Amino acid sequence: MSNNFFPLSAEELVRRINKIPKVELAMLPTALEFLPNISKELEINLYIKRDDCTALAFGGNKTRHLEFIMAKVVTGNYDCVLAGGSSQSNWCRQTAAAANKLNIESFLVLMHGVKGNQMQGNFLLYNILGANVDVVDGEDLEQIPIYLDNKYQELIKQGRKPLLLKGGFDPDEDTVLAGISYANAMAEIDFQMKEKNFMADHLFVTAANMTQAGCDLGSKILNWPTRIQGISPVYFKMDIKKDIARICNEGAKMLDVNLEFTPEMINNDNNYVGEKYGAPTKEGLLATRLLAKKEGIILDPVYTSKGFSALIDYVKKGMIKKNQNVIFIFTGGSPAIFSYNEEIANSV
Repeated sequence: MSNNFFPLSAEELVRRINKIPKVELAMLPTALEFLPNISKELEINLYIKRDDCTALAFGGNKTRHLEFIMAKVVTGNYDCVLAGGSSQSNWCRQTAAAANKLNIESFLVLMHGVKGNQMQGNFLLYNILGANVDVVDGEDLEQIPIYLDNKYQELIKQGRKPLLLKGGFDPDEDTVLAGISYANAMAEIDFQMKEKNFMADHLFVTAANMTQAGCDLGSKILNWPTRIQGISPVYFKMDIKKDIARICNEGAKMLDVNLEFTPEMINNDNNYVGEKYGAPTKEGLLATRLLAKKEGIILDPVYTSKGFSALIDYVKKGMIKKNQNVIFIFTGGSPAIFSYNEEIANSV
């Protein structure tokens, strides 16, 4: 952190963010909900940020990202959007829905992954949303940019004008804009914490890079004492902490804030992925059942369930102390639960 850094108020942070072009896609602010039963169970004060309720096609964190990224549709000369991910991708679901709201066609390139073209969960929603879908063999998400480039060239040859979105694999502006959207969410939480008269000791978010970067950036700009803990849902070959620091640094420049991040400042834990991306863990499914039983909230099977199982484990290991204030960001993804019916049913 720079010696010349001066923290901003939430009001000033929002003012600066509002200078960046965006389109309205999300129902904001989302609630910051206290969870009394699970708090008693874990002996902490646990709040959940309901970003599963951003409203666009069953909601999720990517809707915040897309408000800034999809502003290009309004200002640029495009006739379609191209994005990619796994076959049960929340990013692709929300991208297709955002494209529909902006009256533009969507194309999706999906890695077969664990669930393939099973017409359930997010894959069913792509169909309902009318997206043009290609499923390719494999499950290595880091190969997605190659397939997207090929599809992009195919569309260009057809005379189309696609807006190519590489999501978390874009080394340029899109990842930074996505990060900015979650710096904005931190300002939102700042207002809510003041209203509820508490400050978080820990904030947990299930994220690979963009969403966590925004949480780290926003919390540092606002000078919170909060420990930001990312729980990765995937094993990446790329250096995630280095990439998060990059997004934070470019976001700080975009917001004219004198902050400098290093990978050593980033807390991102991939010890809860389990076998692989897209495969549920026993601990994650048990965490899903616990939160459902105690609070009536349904997590998704391969992202937030793993993040919540990590939170529980951190409590058990004493890394979260008794009576500390903890925020868990529920980044959504619940539609995918229906494609994992057998795994969930057999987890009892």
